Amino acid sequence: MIDDLSKKFKARQKELTLWYDTKAKGVLLPVTTSIDIRNAGFKIAVVDTNIFPAGFNNLCNNFSNITSEHFKNYFEAQAKGLKKIMIVPESFTRNMNYLENVRAIEKVLILAGFTVTVGYLGEPLSQNPLVVKLPSGATLTLEQVERKGETLHTKSMTPDLILLNNDCSEGIPEILKNITQPVFPSPELGWHSRRKKTHFEIYCQLVEEAAKILETDCWRMCPITRCERNIDIENPADLERLAVSVEKVLKRTKDKYEKYGIDQTPYAFIKSNAGTFGLGITHVSSPEEILNLNRKGRQKLQSGKGGVKPAEFIIQEGIPTIDSLENAPIEPVLYFVGGESVGGFFRIHEQKDSKSSLNAPGARFECLCFHKIKEVKPGELVLHCDDHEDFFTIAKWLGKIATLAAGLEEKELLLQSA
Repeated sequence: MIDDLSKKFKARQKELTLWYDTKAKGVLLPVTTSIDIRNAGFKIAVVDTNIFPAGFNNLCNNFSNITSEHFKNYFEAQAKGLKKIMIVPESFTRNMNYLENVRAIEKVLILAGFTVTVGYLGEPLSQNPLVVKLPSGATLTLEQVERKGETLHTKSMTPDLILLNNDCSEGIPEILKNITQPVFPSPELGWHSRRKKTHFEIYCQLVEEAAKILETDCWRMCPITRCERNIDIENPADLERLAVSVEKVLKRTKDKYEKYGIDQTPYAFIKSNAGTFGLGITHVSSPEEILNLNRKGRQKLQSGKGGVKPAEFIIQEGIPTIDSLENAPIEPVLYFVGGESVGGFFRIHEQKDSKSSLNAPGARFECLCFHKIKEVKPGELVLHCDDHEDFFTIAKWLGKIATLAAGLEEKELLLQSA
């Protein structure tokens, strides 16, 4: 199926590009996105879109120049003449992997010709500035963010623009409200207001249009998704509602499996409708598994960033990953700057099976640059397609569509808040 689909994408490249450019006209695409993709062989689809991604440090160094070029083009189009950028990250000072990500963003922005500072929004730093030595050997300097009137600044800089790498799960920080400097991506796209169900509704609508151009079933590129709100995991009536939605998703998936002769057992993910870090997620193969959740299973679904318990969940068709590296399941994560691909990596998890979410503690990452792939010994990397480039042709297009969906989300959110 992947090989057939990649041929359709290549054959309809002009039509797809014209369609995409028309849909994207007048839409502000997020400056950064990372897209999680699952490939089952019989379908390949986006399963998560993050607008404030960590993980830039996992990208291949070969992509540094193109990443910096796209940052430069994006910011020049949105705020011509800017020279100074403040990165505002999550308030982590001990998560070294995350800080490596911040350092990687800082590095490509400097490469693009900008003067950069990293502004810290958390509790007062023990030293200001605070220099953090990273595992890679590099250093990252954090400066406390202060506000004067409607302007943010640090000890060393008053920036022209704010680059936000903080998903605002708990709301937009007061210090970021009503400031004169432009902020990208918009804090309105934080998980305090953004919902995965909305994203997948828009994404699947776009995929349906693209599928007509490709003359294929949109289900091949879009996961079946439902949503349940106001859920208390400890309430049996609410678990019953979740179970009913699971049953409906499994039924629709089974119908598709029967239509295409897919000899597998359908399953579904239950995920928090808002949030990242792989929290608040589990998978089941029957509605009874939800009704019979033990204490550990309920606790797993109730976990959220900052200890906030989710009350909204999406029930989404599970897409098993058919691909592997060194016999461990993998999924590609693609990164985009201003809607343009800047590389990505494979997420790998030796302790998980092909049905599980790989976005969990213990995951590791491998660059998916073509030159890196060619260095892998035969048989170690298994991608189920005739040509690896065909795989990425599809993945990049799906990533572009998901990024456009995120831009349309922002348009919708701003209209709602107006």
